[in-house]
Amino acid sequence: MARTARFIVWGLLLLGLAMGCRKTEAPPPTARPVARPLTLEEVKGLLPADVPDADGWARDLRAALLQAGLPADVERVCGAVAILQQESGFQVDPPVPGLADMVRTRLDELASSLGPPGKSAVQALLAERKPGDRRTFAQRLRGLRTERDLDLLFRDMLAAAHAKHPVAYRAAALLDGVFRKARLEDLNPVGTAGSMQVGARWVLTHAPGQYADADAVRDALFTREGGLRWGVRRLWGYEANYPRPLFRFADYNAGEYASRNAAVQRALGRLTGRVLAADGDLLAYDAHGEPRGEESESLRALLAFAQATPDLSLADVRRDVRLEKTAAFDSTPTYRALQHVYQARFRTALPVAELPDVELSSPKLKSHYTTARYARAVNGHFRECLGRSEPPPP
Repeated sequence: MARTARFIVWGLLLLGLAMGCRKTEAPPPTARPVARPLTLEEVKGLLPADVPDADGWARDLRAALLQAGLPADVERVCGAVAILQQESGFQVDPPVPGLADMVRTRLDELASSLGPPGKSAVQALLAERKPGDRRTFAQRLRGLRTERDLDLLFRDMLAAAHAKHPVAYRAAALLDGVFRKARLEDLNPVGTAGSMQVGARWVLTHAPGQYADADAVRDALFTREGGLRWGVRRLWGYEANYPRPLFRFADYNAGEYASRNAAVQRALGRLTGRVLAADGDLLAYDAHGEPRGEESESLRALLAFAQATPDLSLADVRRDVRLEKTAAFDSTPTYRALQHVYQARFRTALPVAELPDVELSSPKLKSHYTTARYARAVNGHFRECLGRSEPPPP
């Protein structure tokens, strides 16, 4: 949810420009592994008591785990349950309080940023409508309640502007520059969707060829089956040598292996004396998750570490760091050298994982919020779920 809002200004700016052209902690209990998948009744027993259609949620959650080749055991079921509670409260299309006002505020900001023609450009945009729909975009805006509402509204606004003003899209230098770097569907402000808030781009990357485009992914995510299918894969579908699920919960918010990489960053800071952000990214990334050309502070620290470490070259580091989003990074010369030097210097093992230090921002967040706080909140739900797995006292 926190990542959704960052796209609203950009996407609406592009639309307005086109229309303007027209006008001018303690460790959690250990889940007891089971030798067989939980039954539907057992999965249902792990859900909160107030979940609507608990039978349906239990069935689809169990199926999602098994379809992904993951054991439907207590730990994995409870992990998914905890994410569901935190992200949506078991709602396929969760409502966003004040969504219409939020988007209206962004539109007003857009009008101001466009200068004198801005207000008329925004009004022209909102006066449009989808073919066959009697409601204008302004009327639909006033009725926005959920991310699905916003997703469909934005798609229709973008399609209408593009259909009526294709020349403006191609001719404007700003738009041309943007579209060389981004796919049109990336401009949709709904970055994550569904009951487990999975990103469309993440699905397209991890399931190449299964969906035609990001719109098709979002259509799937806004179903219970689709949201669970991709949510459990994002949470449990990768190898990680973590001592507790807490660090997977942080990864769910900050990206795969963010917790391991945050531990690397803090270790590098201690070894090199450099001040590094423990954000879980060893490289610098663009808006599409691709490495940028410039060196990050973490990469510079790794290069400095290599210069002071026998048998570790700068070429090793530059090669190995590109594996930072995979389990393979654990086996690289860079990571092994870091383990060895850290052990020798501090007489203790390099931490396997630490909570990333990432501050989350969104108009939907009313107070200071971080990845660490998110992970701990999910972990609280996880502990409660594990408690439901315990047999009642005699």
